[in-house]
Amino acid sequence: MYDVLSALIPPAVVGGAFIFGVVKLLRSEAAGRRPKHSDPAESQNS
Repeated sequence: MYDVLSALIPPAVVGGAFIFGVVKLLRSEAAGRRPKHSDPAESQNS
């Protein structure tokens, strides 16, 4: 049983890293572009 489990761990790690990368890419693309300048009123509050 341990030989089967040890054979499945590397593909699971690679698959998890791939899915993590796809989710990260999709989230960054779906977020859209944010303006670089900020409101002067907001900067005075901090």
